[in-house]
Amino acid sequence: MKKIICTILTVMISLSMLLCLDLGEVRAELEGPDVYAEGYCVMDADTGEIIIHKNMDEQFYPASITKVLTALVTLEHCDNLDDIITFSDWAVNSCSANSSTMPPKGMVGEQMTVRDVMYGMMLSSGNECANALAEYVAGDINTFAEMMNAKAKELGAVNSHFVNAHGLHDPDHYTTPHDMALIYQAALKNPTFREIDSTATYTIPATNMTGARALSMGHKMVNGQIQFEGVFAGKTGNTAEAGRTLLTAAERNGHTLISVVMKSNNDKFYLDTEILLEYGFGILDGSLSPVQWEEKEETVWATGNVKIREFPSTYASEKGFLETGDSVERIATYEGWSKVKLDEGEFYISSQYLTTQDPNAISTLEETTAEETMAETTQAVEESTESQNAEISDGAQEPSESNQNSQSVEQTAQEGEGKASGKDSFLSAFSSSTLIVVLLVVAIVVVLAAIILMIVANVKSSRRRNNRRNNWKL
Repeated sequence: MKKIICTILTVMISLSMLLCLDLGEVRAELEGPDVYAEGYCVMDADTGEIIIHKNMDEQFYPASITKVLTALVTLEHCDNLDDIITFSDWAVNSCSANSSTMPPKGMVGEQMTVRDVMYGMMLSSGNECANALAEYVAGDINTFAEMMNAKAKELGAVNSHFVNAHGLHDPDHYTTPHDMALIYQAALKNPTFREIDSTATYTIPATNMTGARALSMGHKMVNGQIQFEGVFAGKTGNTAEAGRTLLTAAERNGHTLISVVMKSNNDKFYLDTEILLEYGFGILDGSLSPVQWEEKEETVWATGNVKIREFPSTYASEKGFLETGDSVERIATYEGWSKVKLDEGEFYISSQYLTTQDPNAISTLEETTAEETMAETTQAVEESTESQNAEISDGAQEPSESNQNSQSVEQTAQEGEGKASGKDSFLSAFSSSTLIVVLLVVAIVVVLAAIILMIVANVKSSRRRNNRRNNWKL
């Protein structure tokens, strides 16, 4: 009995799950994120052209990529890189204890050249070095922050605001991917910055308080831990609020690209950069497959929720999306992409989620056909009834045999036509999902009948065994 009950439950649950399926709805899979960064910008460093971007004017926390601007402002206000900087108590101790520093951390009263402090800031991301440079240039951090903001605006980075030299979190310290690309572009034009930011390893000589320091560039694509053709400079950043941020510069085939990645995660920020740089170089050097669009002039409808792209690539920024059933004008196709026309211009949608058949019109046509069929059937029944009533009211008390036969034949023909018409309308009114439901109900009935027969047979068998036991005892 336990096995039978388990079987019943299994069958009922399975059939219930099938009945709950919406078999008539077509949904498109939403495309996954192209890169994990919430904002990015890829710029041609030579021309300033933006190759690809996503949320490039949205404000994010920069973390330690801030130090690129700190370095640029310092170099523009330093006449001699051999000037001596003395680390103050504020420079060393104003930052959180677990933030990034040189190995070992700079000490109060320790003296280094501006050049060595710059290497400590750019390679090891030393926050105490950023503070020391700010004090060296401006005397205090507030004045230095004003200089940073003035330089940013001069470069066109108008959506940024900086309050410190190192990038540790502050609600009023923010920038955008586009602004950071502009800042990094300007910094790379400075030969000293470019030399420092391209260095994989550097040794700071012994100071008045400690021995020599061996520094290594924190950017893994610059120090060689991650191999990528053409990368020569970069800066990392990371705080809880900013996520992973990354600046990268690469040269290939006569082009120099800047990649800015913001609000990525610990596992994917280098992969994000690789994807974006490959795409950028492909555009610039023409290594991407030539695109030959086939012109179209038609309306298409979305079969599911699908993204609208700025370029015909899954790397491209999203410009919006179509919901299931939305229509749009298609003007060209190429491989798996459709070029569509919107009010703002021309954009791109994956063709697999578009159809030339209006799903709304198809639905309306099915409803109209069903209504017309029902109306025809009703009219046929009414006409048949009126005809029969008219014959009865003629006063023929006992129709002759020939009349009876004629009436019988006519009535049979009408019934046959009515049945055929009813059958056709019945079938046409059925949707595929309704038929499936009916079949599933029939299956349930059959299964239950089989189970009941099994139970009856089991009961009879038990009774026979009991009778044999009783006879044996007697």
